[in-house]
Amino acid sequence: MNFSLPGNLFKGIGIATIGALVLSPDTLFMRWSEMDAWSMLTWRGFEMGLMLILFSSCFGIYRKNFKKVFSRVGIWIILSQILSSIFFTYGVAETSVSLILFCLATSPIFASIFSIFILHEKTTASTWITAFFALIGVGISVANGENVLNAPQGSVFIGTVCGIGAAATLGLSLVFLRSKPEIPAMTVTGISSFGYGIIGLFIVSPDLLFKGDIIAISLSGLIILPISFACLTFATRHTQASNIGLLMLLETSLGPFWVWLGTNETPNFYMIIGGVIVIFSLTWYILIDQIKIKFLKNLFFVK
Repeated sequence: MNFSLPGNLFKGIGIATIGALVLSPDTLFMRWSEMDAWSMLTWRGFEMGLMLILFSSCFGIYRKNFKKVFSRVGIWIILSQILSSIFFTYGVAETSVSLILFCLATSPIFASIFSIFILHEKTTASTWITAFFALIGVGISVANGENVLNAPQGSVFIGTVCGIGAAATLGLSLVFLRSKPEIPAMTVTGISSFGYGIIGLFIVSPDLLFKGDIIAISLSGLIILPISFACLTFATRHTQASNIGLLMLLETSLGPFWVWLGTNETPNFYMIIGGVIVIFSLTWYILIDQIKIKFLKNLFFVK
């Protein structure tokens, strides 16, 4: 059995687990804020941007590579992260958290596809098999997306487009970050956060900006997002990104649970089945294609 995991595995997995667990209740605090999409985008953007820039300024390596943030690839990272955040926030405001998180979980598949064009990597058979089953799972969730108790009464179609858009642009940003590892991830994400905060500020109605629970959205923007991202960023130094991707499925699994516990937003049985298909297909993909567990490859006849 060959796991091929470089670095301090225990330390990397531990830090990444903390990051994923801290991130999991993020959507619950978004619900508790009772804000519209553009208000949430403004608060989360400026608050997360402030914390990440302050945190990254404490490390010499981030200050040294600051200029690289504004390189051509750095600009693409900023734009893709801005789009991902806009899609995600608008999707959560439009429809059920479960649907958005199930869609967002497909970002590793989009990352693999984008890597064909950007990094000139070959796509394996397991990537396409996983994409097929993940799309089936998303399709089942979408087809039954209207029957969610206590969810926003927005358009399931628009919410799905936002969820897929968030997954695609997140996958794109990860590929760009992978193509230029010298670009400081924490700094570029902080600048991206300011970027979508500014966009939200220009769009939001002034009378809505302070309407809602500012404490709830600030707990997300000032604590949950910066801490989780800092942990996930540091974890990449000690373990493979594929392991982090596997742990990020904790948010997909726990996010709807926290929202159900805190708001009684309840997905129906078919949405849960669709989400389980997505989670299991992505787990299979990461274990076989990314972590390269040989005995599983032989078991499933994947080359």
